[in-house]
Amino acid sequence: MKKILNGPSIKPNAQPKNAIIFLHGYGANGNDLISIADLWKNSFKETIFFSPNAPFKCAWGDNAFQWFDLTSISPDKIGEGLNTAGPFLNEYVDDILKVYGLNSEQIFFVGFSQGTMMALYHLCKRVDKCAGIMGYSGLLFQDKEFDSKVKSKFPIKLYHGKNDEVIDYSQTISSAEKFKSLEFNVEYKIQDNLGHGIDNEGLQYGFNFIKKTLNI
Repeated sequence: MKKILNGPSIKPNAQPKNAIIFLHGYGANGNDLISIADLWKNSFKETIFFSPNAPFKCAWGDNAFQWFDLTSISPDKIGEGLNTAGPFLNEYVDDILKVYGLNSEQIFFVGFSQGTMMALYHLCKRVDKCAGIMGYSGLLFQDKEFDSKVKSKFPIKLYHGKNDEVIDYSQTISSAEKFKSLEFNVEYKIQDNLGHGIDNEGLQYGFNFIKKTLNI
């Protein structure tokens, strides 16, 4: 059994009826995205928010975490990294389901960059579908076995800055096309004058999607 991930959370006053899990990007930590929960918590009063630190530390600092190493961006290395990190994410989700008495369809995921890569690659391989994925500035890594390992389908929305200097926005378009070919309900928005980040319009895009999907 691997160590369960840890990181900041924001809990409602009552028993939660659903959860939102934030998956941060390379070199960040759980505090990076939990600030979004501060903006949303008053509208999602029965939601518990989690923002775990990725399982591995980056070499340059104690507060910098990674889902997998990015010193090499070769497809083989990225695939290896994603598969190494997958059990940590899956066990974390399983633990939340157990501890809080939720089912998978009550859990929504919000990813940024490397966190989006984790969500897109792994969550559709779980037997029980989640509520959905809001993915910012990411991409779908596809290996030869990807299609055959898809076990669950759920709504996905993707958001990407047209001026992203880290991950080209074309990756979001190709990711959406792939999921559409697999009959997922997927939409995306490419935002002008935005780099590798999330702007206020992107936050509202995600908020509206989650509110509708979770019927809050």
